[in-house]
Amino acid sequence: MAFTYQSVVDLARIPLNDSDKARYTDVNLLAYANHGVLAVTKRRPDLFVGQYSSLPTGEALLGDAFPLDAEYVQTLADYVVARAELADDEHTNSGRAAAFAQLFGAEAPV
Repeated sequence: MAFTYQSVVDLARIPLNDSDKARYTDVNLLAYANHGVLAVTKRRPDLFVGQYSSLPTGEALLGDAFPLDAEYVQTLADYVVARAELADDEHTNSGRAAAFAQLFGAEAPV
């Protein structure tokens, strides 16, 4: 099964408790996913060996193929959750957002 950016957004909606898409738009979550892929590219360019001519630009669409191995789909979804919760309410959810950000950092080592 090929993963897309929609797969990342859908996985992020589970811990965000937003299956009905009432709290976060696909556009916002996709923007966080694009930022996350750029962060991975910066920290781990070796993951894109053989793809240097088509590195992520941060402008992927929901239907675009996910550029990394399947094991990184959940890692990026954790990043999206952290970013969404930080933007949602910086005081109430800061503990959860920090935990998801830590997951991203632990799974995408330098």
